[in-house]
Amino acid sequence: MFTSHTYRLTGDIDIFFTDSGPPPSSTDYTTLIVLHGSAFTGHGFEKLHDYAHEHNLRTVIWNRRDYPGSTKYSDAEIDDLNNGRKIFLDRLAIQVADFLKQYIDKESIPKISTDRKSGGFAIMGWSMGTATAMPLFSDPSLISPELYALLEQYVKDLILDDPPHLSFGIILPPDEKTYNPWTDKECKTPEELYQNFGFWVSSYWTHPDVSGTIHGLNYQRRGDTPTITTWTPEQFHKFYNEPAAVRSELRMYVPPMQPTLNDLTHRVLYDENLINTFFPKVPVTYIGATHTNWHCVWSWIECQKIYNALVAKGVKVRPTRFFQVQGGNHFVHWDKPKELMEFVTAGIRGERTV
Repeated sequence: MFTSHTYRLTGDIDIFFTDSGPPPSSTDYTTLIVLHGSAFTGHGFEKLHDYAHEHNLRTVIWNRRDYPGSTKYSDAEIDDLNNGRKIFLDRLAIQVADFLKQYIDKESIPKISTDRKSGGFAIMGWSMGTATAMPLFSDPSLISPELYALLEQYVKDLILDDPPHLSFGIILPPDEKTYNPWTDKECKTPEELYQNFGFWVSSYWTHPDVSGTIHGLNYQRRGDTPTITTWTPEQFHKFYNEPAAVRSELRMYVPPMQPTLNDLTHRVLYDENLINTFFPKVPVTYIGATHTNWHCVWSWIECQKIYNALVAKGVKVRPTRFFQVQGGNHFVHWDKPKELMEFVTAGIRGERTV
């Protein structure tokens, strides 16, 4: 069971979300904020509500801006996105912070526990939703000292759920020969690109070699058993929103926004000075999947490589735990929700294994 709500943020911005409610009798539950990715709405994550309470979690699942129930981006905001301006991501940080403050005030949720294993918020972005989850941690000037002092008592974890390399602005090697659903020549319109993307992104993929180079991954146009083919027409209509994706997501995947996302990623995950002074106790949990698409497997490989290299040099990056759902594709929240919630819980509790 869950309930539906809408918060009005500063600037008359509405955010629609569903809420599992608090686990019965718990005084130290963690509130998991879930931010969906491109084209697929928060409704497709509602299975997670069924597993929340057994893990001492409260799940709050957004529909992001431009998706049903939440306010569309203005034309000026879309112009900022299309031109790769940092202010577009900055506004996301401000809106997430505003939402968290309202939620604290209205719901009186538990603060982070002394051992930092319970209470507070865990902020989870799935796929390109990571680009909405990360900005909160990117720039101290975006929120007031008073709001930061409040949020530091509550914001406990950042969770990256199967993000593609595009969410970090990771540049592909010059000799790559990959299949890109966004440049498929058989698709003549942005709408056709997203229809093709739905089948590709939700397929199950077997990758010949994941040892460290991009050349061993699976670049076929279609994989096995796309998750979206298991949905009823009613579910597809509810879970998938092509117009929002075409308007507000497509330009995230290309320059000039890609370098802006790469800069964001550096500041949030690898900037030693910023990490030591801004939400310094917030770790990262990175959850991948063995049978996801190559965009996300390549991200998994590269992010571990970057992280391990910096740690080896003695750089104090944001501490990160890497987990991988065995047998999972990009839609583990639908096909394997129990397993996903076990990994989420392990990250929140600071555990190394599930």
